[in-house]
Amino acid sequence: MPTLDSTTRDRIVQAATDLILENGYDGTTMRAIADRADVSLGSTYYYFSGKEDLVQGFYESIAREHADLTRTRIEGERSFKKRLGTALDTYLEVSSRYRAVAESLVSMAVVPTSPLSPFSAESKPARETFIALYEDVIEGSDLKTDARLRAALPELLWLVQMIVTLGWVQDLSEGGRVSRKIVGRLAPTLSRLIRAARIKPLAPLALDAVDALDAIKEARQARVAGTEAGQAGGGAP
Repeated sequence: MPTLDSTTRDRIVQAATDLILENGYDGTTMRAIADRADVSLGSTYYYFSGKEDLVQGFYESIAREHADLTRTRIEGERSFKKRLGTALDTYLEVSSRYRAVAESLVSMAVVPTSPLSPFSAESKPARETFIALYEDVIEGSDLKTDARLRAALPELLWLVQMIVTLGWVQDLSEGGRVSRKIVGRLAPTLSRLIRAARIKPLAPLALDAVDALDAIKEARQARVAGTEAGQAGGGAP
């Protein structure tokens, strides 16, 4: 049995990424990935249970690259508006290198029950990496806002990033020019709205967003619990 090795794992993920870029998700096989990575098919399955699991490795690679680049670029910057703008713009920059992969996966990723969904249990490691980055974006900034909104903000900003992703996938302008223009306007607007949550008449509007996030999370947790209960019941003698 081979020993888990991060270099080999990363090589397999890169091979899968390259092949999906060339042939699309459906046109890429685990055997082809193993051949491209110069490892045995058995070793490939040792690291990843299948293509869906490999895609999670792809998600994690993007999340780590985005986080590393953003943290380098915002170091020493205190303006929340600029830190947020840098984070979103860097996300588009990193994603643009994998546009063909994104286009190949988006039809599956938008299905709520798909393991390829960014909201799935399988996508949790990448999701947590993105959310941790937005926590750092906030933590090192000059942002002052409502305490309850502040606590929910990293996840809310990740949801904004997901909305940006959907728009970016549909953006056919050269180099994603329209998406970058929108992101350039989005960060200052969000910064003003988030700061405005400290103003008493506007606070309920901001907290509505927090309540909506809580409701979505509760609904998803209930659905997952129901699915697991159904599977357990189906497997009972």
